[in-house]
Amino acid sequence: MAIIRAATEKDIPRVLDLYRELVITTSEIEQKRNLSLKEYLQVYEQIKAMPDHELLVAEDEGEVIGSVVLLIVPNLSHGASPWAVVENIIVTQKHRRRGVGRQLMEYAITRAREAGCYEIQLSSNKRRRGAHRFYGGLGFQAEAHGFRRYF
Repeated sequence: MAIIRAATEKDIPRVLDLYRELVITTSEIEQKRNLSLKEYLQVYEQIKAMPDHELLVAEDEGEVIGSVVLLIVPNLSHGASPWAVVENIIVTQKHRRRGVGRQLMEYAITRAREAGCYEIQLSSNKRRRGAHRFYGGLGFQAEAHGFRRYF
């Protein structure tokens, strides 16, 4: 059983390693933006300063083995109920299929409920069928057709 906690500054290099596992090939965006650790740490400080923007890690025996981002968004529709979005969920290959991803997602779901969110949403690459089964097992439904525009 992993411990789910807020990421600290010392976790950022490991979180970046996890993200490299999430993005199998280096994206065009990453090729354009080759940031230093100092620059990533500045972004981490911005994340930390934003209310209801959580960068979480799963830790097992002192090692960060997973991460997820949870953002709770204030909202005027749905009776002014906020909504939540989950992004960048990753568990290192070595620790997959051990319930760590479920722990991360259940933590995010619980936090969204506690915040009074009317929904929690995420997007997943169309090719990641295993991830889609995982999300379905957590009660998520593929109800919307998503669009992205990269710059």
